[in-house]
Amino acid sequence: MKARNIIICILATLSLSSLAFAQKSGRYVNSREGLNIREEPNAGAAKVGALKYGEFVAVAGEGEKASIDGIEARWAKIIINLNGLNLDDDYNTYGWVFGGYLQEKCPMSEEEIISYLKRLSKTDEDWLQTEYFPEDSGAYMQGKEWERPDFSRALPNYASYFWHFETNNEVVAVRDCLMYWEPKAASYYGSLRFVKAGTKFKVLRVADWGMEDGILYPIYETDDDTLIRGIDVTGSDSVSRASDGKGGFHTLVYQPILEDTTPDDVYEFNQWRNGKRTLAEALEEYFSSTTLYEGRFLRGGLGTNFAEYTDPQGKTYRLSIGSRASFLKLRYPLNMDKPVPILQEDSFLVVRGDGYSSTKLSTLEAADDGAYLREICEYGYASGADVGDDGLAYHYFDDDSVYVYHYQNDEMGTVTENQRYQYVQYGNPYEFHSISNRLESGEPTGKSRFGCFTKGSYWNPICRLKLRSSAGTGGEVLGTIEGGTLLEALEEGKKATIDGCTSAWVKVRAVNRERFVDGGDFTQTGWVFGAYLD
Repeated sequence: MKARNIIICILATLSLSSLAFAQKSGRYVNSREGLNIREEPNAGAAKVGALKYGEFVAVAGEGEKASIDGIEARWAKIIINLNGLNLDDDYNTYGWVFGGYLQEKCPMSEEEIISYLKRLSKTDEDWLQTEYFPEDSGAYMQGKEWERPDFSRALPNYASYFWHFETNNEVVAVRDCLMYWEPKAASYYGSLRFVKAGTKFKVLRVADWGMEDGILYPIYETDDDTLIRGIDVTGSDSVSRASDGKGGFHTLVYQPILEDTTPDDVYEFNQWRNGKRTLAEALEEYFSSTTLYEGRFLRGGLGTNFAEYTDPQGKTYRLSIGSRASFLKLRYPLNMDKPVPILQEDSFLVVRGDGYSSTKLSTLEAADDGAYLREICEYGYASGADVGDDGLAYHYFDDDSVYVYHYQNDEMGTVTENQRYQYVQYGNPYEFHSISNRLESGEPTGKSRFGCFTKGSYWNPICRLKLRSSAGTGGEVLGTIEGGTLLEALEEGKKATIDGCTSAWVKVRAVNRERFVDGGDFTQTGWVFGAYLD
């Protein structure tokens, strides 16, 4: 072997010269250059393989002492493959490594392993054979005994039925992280794999639980038989992207969290069920309960554990969001002259049987020390089947303003508000100001438009619009588009006169990921009447 001066210093500190291996123990490789496996316990024996730095091996026995690179230690007999059920049987494949480059604890921290495997991924070797998982940061793996935890916040269980409806149990890695491939069948070793931020997984079930900084989180089994920690992922619906119109995207990634949740809540829930369960089973049942999540959403939504904004150049900024919301969505209104990223926070609150939907809009400005929100407006409406209230509210953009249309009646059916509010950009495009003297009553009205729907131009519907399969009211309705949805014009069609407005029909597509008002993903192109586009 080549001389390794740095490692020699480390080994001297650890007093590895006196290392002796207990039967059936395990050790980690601490040689940064890797470690050769040989047929016999001597440096001249044939090489039969190699181990990576940080890799875990089972030591079945020890050989004679030797001195290599100035280090005195015994040769270690290691198990390369376990083909039988007993370490002492004759079906194992063994090899020999110099014990001076083995140690009891993994030589790398979690961050170092991620960085190491990230480099290895460029050579298609993004795995590390190991028993390691960072218990010191609170990760509990399947098979380890769970002790009663003390937590005040918890991450959602995306393997539950509730999230199957919301996300189809799909999660997205929120950072570069690790996943663990458990040993299967004849294999004695598991392995850590590198996971790049943005990687998607389908989670099947909760394998165990962990804690980090007082936050309880699931450890999931994924659809490819690996384990991944809930602290490293978020639901697929918590990733929002808005096109910058140049091939890039503004991206928001956030992690919803259940606040004010304690072990007592889990205990009381399972006492009511009157079942005899382990704590891990009780946790899974509690955090799989649909009523848990529905109750939170009916009380304004979930808090945010963290949120990050990434600009189209790939620079990431941490974002502080103090309010609860059912959903967060990033907007970038390309139909404005000076578009800026805008955060949309939607929430729903039920009080005495009456529901109230609210939306808050804030500009999102990135700076050297983070990203900041500046509120534009907040609006909402009441809607309660029990008392008869009914309402509707939405927003849309034009070249320099955001408009809010607000309709509301009371339990007697009397219209109490039917107005449009305008907020205009002034100087700094991140600042919007209310124009109180320009309020308009009634629904937004269409305008006669044609010859302006050039291919690639951007538009907002000023009201809910039917998307049709062909130009004209006879076309099949594909879905209802919400007001304010960013659309790109693909083709200008024939003229028509509807509601006193003469305009062209326009073939459009949704610029970003959207859903129809009446359900379903807005993925197809279709035709809308151009008088109601701005």
